[in-house]
This record gives sequence, structure tokens and C-alpha cells, in this order.
Amino acid sequence: MRNKKYRFSFTAASLQVPTMIAMARKMMREDITTEQLSPDDMGKERYKTSQREFREIKARLECLSRDEIRLLSEGPFEEQKLISFVSFARLYRYFYEFMIEVVAEKILVFDYTLTEMDYNVFFNRKAVDHTEVERLTTATQNKVKQVVFKVLEQAGIINNIQERVIQAPQLSPSFVALLSATNPQDVKLLLN
Repeated sequence: MRNKKYRFSFTAASLQVPTMIAMARKMMREDITTEQLSPDDMGKERYKTSQREFREIKARLECLSRDEIRLLSEGPFEEQKLISFVSFARLYRYFYEFMIEVVAEKILVFDYTLTEMDYNVFFNRKAVDHTEVERLTTATQNKVKQVVFKVLEQAGIINNIQERVIQAPQLSPSFVALLSATNPQDVKLLLN
């Protein structure tokens, strides 16, 4: 069976929590769908950048249920950040698999430091089965790794990019129930 291709367009926009919140608020306030959003809603200056980022943000929002978008719009900031993180992982399977196969596994064995080696082993393993990984230029490989660690830091999953100490967020029962309503497996993304 052929593996579904990984999408690396996340290098265009890291977690983008404030933008995700703003777009979710617009959707809830105006009772619209992602199809009715436009790049102008992002309020960015540079047209090309905003077009590319907009496509990524819109695709991430499309991974969320209406209730998850409502939480993104109105919830406490910590949960807004985490729901942005979940939508990121849902859209980018490479990142999702990294969270499940590497980060969540480290937590299970009480190893709380994410190393360069952990990432490199994962990357090399994926390159064997996915030609799109193998074909990435060195510059793109570095950008992918940089954004993966940046997103983990922005979500609070690691303390910072230098030390990379893994921190499992405290999840409220209502947040777990909300995620589980869409996909119960996604709770593992948040190391719970």
C-alpha cells in the first residue's frame, strides 16, 4: 500500500496562535465557514506572505470541529494554544507522527529531554518510506526541523528550543471531552 505523502508547507507558518484565534473569532462572530474567510482577514502587510500563511491557517481551521473553533474563539488562552497545536498536528501528518512516535513515547519511559538525535532518527526512518522526505534539500530539512521545535515551544510542549525539556500540559476534563468527540487519539498529542 502506498503511503500518503507528507505535507511540509507548515514551514510557511509556525503555530500562529493569535492569527488562529482572530480567524476563529471572525468565523463565530459572523457565523461563517472557512470557505468564506479571505487573506484580508489576517491583516498582514505583505501580500505573498499573507496568501501563503492564509492557505495554511485556513487548512488548519478546516481540521477543527465547530465546537473546537468556538473554543479557539472564546476559550482560555492555554486551551486556544493547545487547540491550535492539535489542528497543526491533524493537518501535518509528519508532525503528528513525530508527536506520537517520538515525544509521547519518551514520556512513557520517563525521558523528558528531546534531543537532536531523537529528531534525526525519526527523520531518517521516515525518509526510508517517504521519497518526499528523502528529496528535501538540506536547507528545507533544516527549516522543517526548526519549525517542528518552534511549534513545540510555542505550544508549551517543550520549555524552549535550546533545552527541549518535554512538559505535558494539564488538560481540563471538558477539553479532553471536546478533543475526544472529534478524535480520541488526539489526546495523545498532548501527552495525556
